[in-house]
Amino acid sequence: MSTTPRAPRRMSHLRLVAQGLVEATTAPTPAEAVRRQLAIQGQQVSSVPHAIVSRAARAGRADVEEAFETGQLVRSWPMRGTVHITTAADHHWLRVALVHRLDAWARRCEESLGIDDALLGRAAGLALAAIAAEGPLRRARLLRVWREGGLMGADADSGAGVGVGTGAAGRRGRHLLVRLQCEGVLVQGPRRGNEHLVVGAAALPAAQTGPGGPGGGARGTGGHRAALAEIARRYATSHGPVGAADLARWTALPLGEAARALADALELTNAADYAVRAGRGDVPLTRALADDGERGAVRVLGAGARAVPAGRAPVLYMRADLPDLLAASRGRAAGTHFLAAFDEVHAGYKDRACLTDAAGERLICPAGNGMFRPLLVDRGRVVAVRPAGAGLLWADDARRSARLERDVERAVRDMERRLA
Repeated sequence: MSTTPRAPRRMSHLRLVAQGLVEATTAPTPAEAVRRQLAIQGQQVSSVPHAIVSRAARAGRADVEEAFETGQLVRSWPMRGTVHITTAADHHWLRVALVHRLDAWARRCEESLGIDDALLGRAAGLALAAIAAEGPLRRARLLRVWREGGLMGADADSGAGVGVGTGAAGRRGRHLLVRLQCEGVLVQGPRRGNEHLVVGAAALPAAQTGPGGPGGGARGTGGHRAALAEIARRYATSHGPVGAADLARWTALPLGEAARALADALELTNAADYAVRAGRGDVPLTRALADDGERGAVRVLGAGARAVPAGRAPVLYMRADLPDLLAASRGRAAGTHFLAAFDEVHAGYKDRACLTDAAGERLICPAGNGMFRPLLVDRGRVVAVRPAGAGLLWADDARRSARLERDVERAVRDMERRLA
């Protein structure tokens, strides 16, 4: 990534509005905040309440915990081989529409770990039987059930695989946990301490209730394209302005499929019979182009525009009312936001040049991949990060002032109070 912003700061402001971080777009409940996003990053359990509370009016940690406790929200691997939070209603159809993208990974892992369909079936049966007998299970308890059932391999007797583990048993246990969630057998629900308990996924609404219809939206069925269009619609509405490369990274879809899904979503939401419900984020999409440079503009393409001027790619997609929402929320959009580690404002895009530069990326994630730090955004740019248990680390290009330091302190304090 270039050290000079390639995208206008206005794009960052538009994304902050679309993300539900201003009064005009914030959701009334944690479950609705997640539904509008379709899926939010869930790798770091402790950061999940922060990400959701940021997007839910007047909600606090207890409201997020209740949403998981009552089964409105779940944690799993519905796409991209990465942990996400979804609503119970969206989990299965989203998973079914995208699970084929993990087929090659699953085959490679299972060949190396000696896992076949029969072993997967035994693991599923043991897990569901233990859940039926004991209720939601901690990870360590489920791994012990599998070890006692003889599924963990030759080094299981030494105790390897009970925790995270790096030995063969640990790797096998982790793969079984992930694979059975990708396949819709298990899911994670109520939280205890710093983990979500494992429960059966059969009670969640079936994939056939989603936009893919009777086939559930699986690849090869008649509803697959409709399911991808709904994924693109929800993503563009809650993350826009976005391009096909952003959606491809978010879902692990090939670039061409991502581009087609966005075009389908545009057509769907601009049809004469589309049911507009602005309060839910069900609104027409539009296309736009962004100028280069921090002070550039994001220019909406006219309804009749078909060809894109040479050299002006990529085409961006966003909710059509987003410029008006920004105009009404400019002060808050440009204000100071304290956002969670792995927040979608940062992790939800391939192109983040409007938000930060290469130095800022290293500040957010020093290793380049893995753990991300909570971040402070002011006037559309990352100005600092706040690692757990540490003080602020300021971005190189942050223009520190009494005003900025005061607003950063207030943003942190206000969020900590909501999460107490």
